[in-house]
Amino acid sequence: MPPPSTGPLMRDEAIALLKSDESPYETTTATINGVEFEVFKHAPNDMRGFFNFSNTHFADREFLVYEDERLTCGEAHKQRVALAKSLQDLGVQQGDRMAVAMRNYPEYCMVVEAILSIGAVAVTLNSWWKQEELEYGLRDSGARFIFVDHERWLRVEPYLDLLDLGVAIARPDGDVPEGVLNLADLMEPTADDRLPDQPIDTDSDAIIMYTSGSTGHPKGVVMTHRGIISALLGYSFTGMLPMLIQDDDADLRNEVFKWAKGGAASMDDPIAARLPAMALLVTVPFFHVSGLHTMLFLSYRSGRKMVLMYKWNVEMALELAEKESVTTIEGVPTIIGEILNSPDLPKRDLGALVRVSGGGAARPPKHVKLIQERIPQAQPGTGYGMTETNAITSVISGEEYIERPSSVGRACPPLVSVEIRDEQGNALGPNEEGEICMKSAANMRCYWNRPDATAETLQDGWIFSGDIGHLDEEGYIFITGRAKDIIIRGGENIACGEIENVLYEHPSVSEAAAHSAPDERLGEIVCATVFLKEGCSATEEEIQDHVRSKLATYKVPSHVLFADGPLPRIASGKVDKRALQQGAIDWLDAKKPGLV
Repeated sequence: MPPPSTGPLMRDEAIALLKSDESPYETTTATINGVEFEVFKHAPNDMRGFFNFSNTHFADREFLVYEDERLTCGEAHKQRVALAKSLQDLGVQQGDRMAVAMRNYPEYCMVVEAILSIGAVAVTLNSWWKQEELEYGLRDSGARFIFVDHERWLRVEPYLDLLDLGVAIARPDGDVPEGVLNLADLMEPTADDRLPDQPIDTDSDAIIMYTSGSTGHPKGVVMTHRGIISALLGYSFTGMLPMLIQDDDADLRNEVFKWAKGGAASMDDPIAARLPAMALLVTVPFFHVSGLHTMLFLSYRSGRKMVLMYKWNVEMALELAEKESVTTIEGVPTIIGEILNSPDLPKRDLGALVRVSGGGAARPPKHVKLIQERIPQAQPGTGYGMTETNAITSVISGEEYIERPSSVGRACPPLVSVEIRDEQGNALGPNEEGEICMKSAANMRCYWNRPDATAETLQDGWIFSGDIGHLDEEGYIFITGRAKDIIIRGGENIACGEIENVLYEHPSVSEAAAHSAPDERLGEIVCATVFLKEGCSATEEEIQDHVRSKLATYKVPSHVLFADGPLPRIASGKVDKRALQQGAIDWLDAKKPGLV
């Protein structure tokens, strides 16, 4: 390895240095569920150890900002400790499932951290779900307790006796309901700010996060402590590479080189502590991996300030970005598009903003050019990952992204491997199109209570993503399609089968299919095509109201098209979704009602 004074390292040299013997990011191998993986040798054993990192190195840094409320890392740590001990006093045991359903309040952060710190399992429910959806998630996960805000309390209250749930409420609107605990009381700090220290198995379950598959109800993705930490340190590793590769800060490059080469053999001497403080605008819910992992959890590693919002609003976002000197904005393409096209953007001083990034759905390549034009000091970036991979697969930013605006980057070193497989499971070569598959210690353990679905998606350590794409000669990933029957609306995965099940419950519907149509703002919108029973009638509004009564609002079809005969089918007998999608596109282009 050349000495740092000779200039920046090549990418492969930088990777080799960071994962070499005695480096803080040194790797070794471990067998997990019968499969051998590369793992970080000096990683924290569990998320409790990961959380302690921020209190050790960044206790006095501002950590959470929400409206007029501000918490340092140290103050947040004390609330987390108090809640962890309160949960133990309530009899919570390791492995108990504890559900969370609330807005991105500061309390959300402390709740998830406290649950994981005592070895219990956080069940992060989609806060946009309606009553029946929340009831399903609680019943399926076997949660014994739920943390809610006032809105979610109103939705789960009818099921409390049926499910035998304990409840704690954050920010109650008025008096705390009888039999419900006030979360603020459970979080009241005490003189003892040490987290409980009972041993936690690194491969034990930590989080169950629900994600929409291709059919039926959402599936609970089971994440382990090791899996989450592997993803977080993988992102941290990837973030270190530019410091060794780029030549714009020789002093920092030399410092990182010496740190990685100096036999630290631990992660307790963070380079991040010697860098300027960063600030992130949180734009997506914590019940997604993009919010929980890449925004909240990664902030513990860097001491990054997080600026929370009650709900997404582009004008408020730009005001906060200016006021709080935000350095990073990440979000789904819809959110980034609204920022780039907002008339308020030129009016705001965003000189601190150095990175505009995101994922969750396909990003229009034109966003890269718009970021360069309208926020020229900020690097564009994007990435690719799934709930099933704890958010990590690939990242791309800066010049390499500008040169390849249609790519989602290369596999994140050193743990993640990516292959393109054909329908028989064979690995394909460069520029051959097939299913994108990923292997790493960050992959999920299983789908909760779904052994068949697990066996279909997770094979010999590889996640079969359901996304179609190819790798080029340099290993850059390009996503070109989707094998699974899902719609990605503004970053939200929606199972067509779940909507179709509800459509078939309507008394007038004979056949129904949910499918997508392109949308400039959201990427895709939900459409439905229905064929009514003979002698029956229904309007678009009636069909929409029926779905709205059962499912979250974002799953309600934006348009309902009525077929004048049975739905078209392909040779296998399945509904021809491509034909229906094209029919919807033609109908929308014509901007007039009609039959498909």
